Parts: sequence; structure tokens; C-alpha cells
Amino acid sequence: MNSTNKYSFILVAVLLTVMLSSCLKEDLSVCPRPFQITVKVVDADGNDITESGDVEQVIMFVFDEEEKIFKSFYLSASEVKQRKALQIVMDYPGHSLLKFVAWGNLDENVDYSNISDVKELKDLYVRLRSADSEQTDQRMAYSPSDLFYGTISVPVEYGGTTSGTSHVLEITRKTAGVTITSLNLKQWNGNGEGSYSYSVRESLDTYDMNGNLTGTRSFYSPPATFNKNGNFVAPIFYIFPAAFGKSIVVDILYNGEVIFTADRDSMGKPFNAEVGRTLNILIDFKATLSINVNVTPWNQVFQYVEYL
Repeated sequence: MNSTNKYSFILVAVLLTVMLSSCLKEDLSVCPRPFQITVKVVDADGNDITESGDVEQVIMFVFDEEEKIFKSFYLSASEVKQRKALQIVMDYPGHSLLKFVAWGNLDENVDYSNISDVKELKDLYVRLRSADSEQTDQRMAYSPSDLFYGTISVPVEYGGTTSGTSHVLEITRKTAGVTITSLNLKQWNGNGEGSYSYSVRESLDTYDMNGNLTGTRSFYSPPATFNKNGNFVAPIFYIFPAAFGKSIVVDILYNGEVIFTADRDSMGKPFNAEVGRTLNILIDFKATLSINVNVTPWNQVFQYVEYL
């Protein structure tokens, strides 16, 4: 092949590459229009809390109509607060639809898909970390983070190179907060000196690719101590929602043995841990046993009044 023919061959190859990977100016109808997408953080009441700083980072995955990975993005806390718009640009021939999946506040408290390992939508998961447990049918899970999740499917617009419709991806909490306080517990237990603990059950341990609960039944053993008033207190900890639409159950253990169990208050109201809210449980062992429950906004602890 002489130099002229070689040059002509290279030129044709370059032109074909350009034609296959970008829009033809003569026919803009085949051009996928670029667009923007921003993340909006919403609380359990639908309020916009994007600028609150509650979301420290977002990992966003983008999949095509065949649920194959198209692109991934990382947003920092400041970028979320500033509502940074992500530019979505496709080469010809583009896609008919893009599905966006975002998780906020993924950290060492949970196991989750490595970005480099995600090739398809089905590769996504977020799973509770767990400790060794003697129970074979359940795992003792570590408390998760203040997790957020959201998804949106965007039909791709065609017909030019100017920006198409902008879209907003809303993310909401996927965990519930719980606090537990027991009054007069040690006295009720005959002033027994030993190891006291709570067990809270049960959740499924995994959010799947679509943000649905699945996996293995798990329970929590939150840190708890006796305060200066002698109350046995587990400060706010986070859990995945109760499994199978049930309420949660609280066991109190003494030296590893269950000495008390409750799943509802004195009025028969179940311990419903609502996603995005805080469930405050008070178990009063004084004289006549009573159990009170109050649901408060996220991270707000209900202040019970003690009458001496």
C-alpha cells in the first residue's frame, strides 16, 4: 500500500469512527440531547433538606434500558448542598432510557457494591455488617448509617444537541431511629449485679438493586448503660425496617439470658419503627409495669418526665 492509499484508508476510518460515535449535523433527529440531573434530599414529611448537610456523600449509578452500567458519579457533601447539576451526555446512537440509582452516606457501617464491580443493575446491594452469633437463624447486625436512597428513570430525548429537560432525583432515608430507656430495671431484677443488654429484632439485612428489603433475618444489640439516675439507656441507634411488615421486638437480657420481652406499649400499640423517624421506647418497671412509646422527627429524643 503506497502512502497515498494509506492516507486515504486512515481518513476513511477516522470519518467512519466519527459518524458512528457522534451526531450527524445533517440529521439532528438522531442526536440524543444532553440533559442535567440534580439530587434533592427529602425527609419523611416531604420537606426539602438538601442544604441541611445530613447527606455527606452520594454515589450515583446510571444504567441503560438493558440495565447495563452506563456511568457512575460521586457527589461530595458540599456538591449535594449546592445542588450541583450533573451533565449527562451520550454519543450517537445513544439510549432510549437511563435509570439513575443513588445511595447517600454509604460508609464502613455497611457492606455495599464496589463501584468498579458494578456492571449491571442486579449488582447493586447494601447489606448490614454483622458480628458472630450463636443463633443460626439470625445475624447480629451492626447499626447502619443514616442511609438515603432514590431512583428515577429518564426517557432520552432526541432531536438536537441543545440541552433537553432537566430532572431531579429525590433521595429519602432508608433507616429508622430507635431509643430505649428502662426505669428501675435493676431493682425489678432483685438488684442483680451483672451484665444487662438489649436485643432488638428483627430486620432483613439487605437492600437490593431496587431498594427493597431482602436477605437474612438480623437483630441488633445496641450499646446501653445505666445513667446517673439508674436508668438503663440505649441512645439513638439506627436500624433497617422490621422484616415482613411486622413491628420490632425488644428483649432485655441479664447475663445473656432474656428476662423481659415487649413488642407493644401498655395501650397495645406495636413498636413500629418508621423509616425517617425516631421511635422512643420507655419501659417503666416501677410499681405497676408500664410501657410508653413516642414517635418523633429524625434524631429527636422524646423527653420523658420522671416523677419521684
